[in-house]
Parts: sequence; C-alpha cells; structure tokens
Amino acid sequence: MKRIFILTILSSITIFACKDGKKVNSGEKVEVEETHDSSENESVEVSTNKEEKKEFSWDDIPESTSDIGEYPYITPPKGMKINENNSDTESYDFHKLEMFDGNSFFDIEGRVEKMGIMTEGNKEWNQYLFDKSVQDYLNSIGAKLIFDGKIPDELVNQKGESVNDRYTYFNNFYVGDIVNYPIKMYVLKTPAKRIGFQIYSNSVTAQIGAVEAKDFVQTIEKITADDILKEISDKGFATLHINFDTGKSRIKADSYEIITEIVKMMKANPDMKISIEGHTDNVGDEASNMKLSDNRAKSVLIAITDEGVDESRLKSEGFGASKPVADNSTEEGKAENRRVELRKL
Repeated sequence: MKRIFILTILSSITIFACKDGKKVNSGEKVEVEETHDSSENESVEVSTNKEEKKEFSWDDIPESTSDIGEYPYITPPKGMKINENNSDTESYDFHKLEMFDGNSFFDIEGRVEKMGIMTEGNKEWNQYLFDKSVQDYLNSIGAKLIFDGKIPDELVNQKGESVNDRYTYFNNFYVGDIVNYPIKMYVLKTPAKRIGFQIYSNSVTAQIGAVEAKDFVQTIEKITADDILKEISDKGFATLHINFDTGKSRIKADSYEIITEIVKMMKANPDMKISIEGHTDNVGDEASNMKLSDNRAKSVLIAITDEGVDESRLKSEGFGASKPVADNSTEEGKAENRRVELRKL
C-alpha cells in the first residue's frame, strides 16, 4: 500500500532534504513514497508470548509400570501415622477429589481416602521429613507432579460467594486449607488405574488425599406398588422417604411417583386398610415436630384420596421425633428419621 505524505515546512530555518540525491530548500513541498508489502485489506497479526491454556488430559500422562501396592497407594512416613480420631481423616466408597494442574480444575470420582497425619508418640513434627518422604516415594512409583503452589485467589473465589461457602467447598473436595495455603497435586496412571493425590503440609500437621477413579453406579431404584406391598406383608409396615418442602407439609413434585405406586397398591388390594404415620428428625422443638409430622401424614392421605382411594380405608397420625430409627447426631441419621410409614390396620 502506498501512502503519500505532504510535508509542508513552515519554519524559517533552512532545512535540506534529500530526494533522489537532490537538495530541497525549505518551503518546498516534498512527496515521500512509503511502500508496504501487505495489501490494503490485510490485517497485521500480533504475536504474543502467552501460552494457550490446555485442559488436563490423561493422554498426556506417562503410564507407570511400577508396583504401586494396594489402595490407597501411600502410607505415612516412618515415625508418623494416620490420626484416626481427627475430622481430617475420612473414607468414602464413592466421592471425588477436585484436582488443579495450574491451568484448569478437573474431577476424579471414585474411592476416596483423606488422611490426617500426626507423629507417633511425643515426637516433634518434622515437615521437611514428611515432604521429602512423600515426594521421593511418589516419584519412585511414577506419579507425576502437576501442580505445586497456591491456587490463585481469583480461582478460589469462584468456588463460593462467601468465605464460609468457599471453606465448605474446599473441605469437601480437597485436603488442607486451600483458601490460604499451597498444595501439591499428583496424578498416577497405570494400565488399569487412574489415581490422584493431594498433598498438604505446614509447620504443625499434614494431610494426604488419595482417589482411585471408578465409574459411578446408580443404586437408587424406583419403588413400585409390589415393593410396598411386599414390605408391608413381611414386616407389617413399609418405610417411605417422601420429600416435602423444608419445614412444611407440601409434597414435592419428585415424590408423586411414590404416591402413584401407593394408589396402585391400594386399588389392587381393595380390602387393605393402612395407617399413614409421619416422623421427623430432632431438629426443632417437640410440639413443632409433632404438628409437622401430623400435617405431612395428612398430606399423603389427601394425595391418595385425590387419586380415587376411599378415605375410609385410611387414617393418618404424626409421631414427631419420638420414634427415631437412626442416630440424630449425624446428617445421615436425620435423613433416615425423616420418613413416612404405611402400617397395615
């Protein structure tokens, strides 16, 4: 592309310019031709040194043929042990650890072991010994270090709106205090396994997270009319976990399939009469729980009669938290206690 610049020299000072070897005095217009190789419509590409971020792929991880032993594939160094009485130590048949490779987060789902590490006896904690032992061992079995450092704050902050939300998230899927401190991430690939390790340590303690990838297997099965009838026939009652709005008696939409199966059972057995009994966990006071369980039982009764079952075959009653079937000190136990029972009359 040719551009023509018209240079008008207004200064009274004599300036000489060369054009084709000739001198030009001031005040004279000069045409200068500037030639560029690019075409008029061609855009100029600007090169940068920034590397394109690449998502993690197991295809990029070298395969180890070392003897890696048995799950969880790592133990504390000599003189240290797993603190079995600490909340940092947890085992899951199926869970996940979230990994970070410096560019992106990725999940490894499967069998998870979280281990809080402590010294044996009254020995003083030795962070250097722990770090050196773990690093050398993982290197020896072919594990690859994919991250070592503090996860950037801007990425940490994406995991929850509040500080408490972020702590809860990282406590579920990481070991250590990821919000404030660094962590090491390793992956290990063998011909048959995909394994991840999270290694955290500080001047007073350490944690190890290990996950062995495995496919999720759905264990929830649809409850059918035949299942309900069999349980009542075998035990005299059937236990159902019908979902209600929190603190209320309105049945959630996802539980109407269960109501449909109860109706099928009742219509297939016209002589059957049942008592619908509501139960709660121990959250809240006794009077409120009794009222809530009674209202929930009535809601189930109404839903059944709305589908054509004669109300004379039904009764409802609430028992609050007075008849627990599990430990109310755990979330799992509370979930078991929030139930509806169909008892044969």
